[in-house]
Amino acid sequence: MEELTGSALRERMGAYRDEASWAVWETDASGELSASNAFPQTDIEHVHGRAMIVSLNPASRKNPEGTGDHPNWANFHSPHPRHNDGFLAAALIGTQYWGSYMTDLHPEVWESKSGLVKPAKEAIAQSVDGLIEQARLLGSVRAIICVGRRSHTSISAHAGRIHASLGPTSVIGIPHYSGAAAAVHRGNAGTYREAVHIALGLRS
Repeated sequence: MEELTGSALRERMGAYRDEASWAVWETDASGELSASNAFPQTDIEHVHGRAMIVSLNPASRKNPEGTGDHPNWANFHSPHPRHNDGFLAAALIGTQYWGSYMTDLHPEVWESKSGLVKPAKEAIAQSVDGLIEQARLLGSVRAIICVGRRSHTSISAHAGRIHASLGPTSVIGIPHYSGAAAAVHRGNAGTYREAVHIALGLRS
């Protein structure tokens, strides 16, 4: 499929706008990340399909009572500090993964405690099928970045099928950014960025 970027790619992936997003967060005039952690609805030219960033499942419902309409592409862009979405933004800004497509392996499973997410092997295989379909639409995926051990383990088990469907595709694990991974990032976005860069081979 033809490789697209920017608004054309976002339009192609529009069916997934309620469960997926892109690794782009609002920045200020100086290029620093905004504290809002919001997806910039008007600045979309940075989005691309060369990599997918895949977490295990969404931690909370999209539309908590009283919050109004859920904006498009809002997954991974929560304004609530407890979700630590800003850590992921800090880890990816300024890298080739800024603008990558982002989604969950099990987007239908709403659970903040990953230990309670226990899909059957058949469900995992179906979810990987969904990732492959999205990767085909993206058109140029060469890396799947798995956020957290559970995501990495599940997707790596199907690496052969992914390669057969998409061609050479790296499956790489990075630490999770949630509060449950505090032993890794110690509550510091800079520490998390360093850990992610090591995992991605961006720093020795």
